[in-house]
Amino acid sequence: MSVTIEPAPSGRAKCRACGRAIARGELRLGERAPNPFGDGEATYWFHLECGARKRPEAAIEALAACTSLPTDAMELRSLAAVGQAHPRLARVAGAHRSPSARARCRHCRQQIEHGSVRIALDIWEEGRFGGAGYVHPSCAAEYFGAIDDLPTRVTRCAPEIDPSVLAELIADLRGTGPG
Repeated sequence: MSVTIEPAPSGRAKCRACGRAIARGELRLGERAPNPFGDGEATYWFHLECGARKRPEAAIEALAACTSLPTDAMELRSLAAVGQAHPRLARVAGAHRSPSARARCRHCRQQIEHGSVRIALDIWEEGRFGGAGYVHPSCAAEYFGAIDDLPTRVTRCAPEIDPSVLAELIADLRGTGPG
C-alpha cells in the first residue's frame, strides 16, 4: 500500500471520512490499495485533517514521504500521533440521539436509552467505512483512552450534527450531563 499527498486537480473527489467534496487545488491524502472490485489499484482520498483523524498510520507515512510539507504539517502529525496512540479514536463517526433502545454500548454492553446521545463508530474495511456500533458518552473516556478532542472529531466526521446533541455530548463528556 502506498500513500501520497497531492493537490486535487478537480473538485470531483469526495473525502472517504466526512463525505464532503475535496476542493480543487486543496491538498489531499491518497491511500492506494488493491482494488477489491477488480484489477489494479484503487485510490481512496481524504482531506488532510480527515485522513490524520481516521487513517493515522497512512497520514504519518504520507507526511514522512512528502517533499513539500503543508503549512499545518505539525498539527497533522500531532492528530495522527494521538490516533496512533489511541486507535479507537479513529472509529468516531459522529453523534446523534438514539432512535430506539435496541443498541448496546460497545464498552459497557448496556442498552443505550431511547432519545439519549450516543457516539457512532465505524471501522475501515476493504476501502470503506462500515458501521461498528455505538458508545455512551459516559463510557467514552474508558473506551477511547483520550477524549480531549472528541467533540472536534465528532463535528469533523458529521458536520451536520444538531447543536443540542453536541452541547449534550460535551456536557456528558465533562461529567455534568444527565447521563
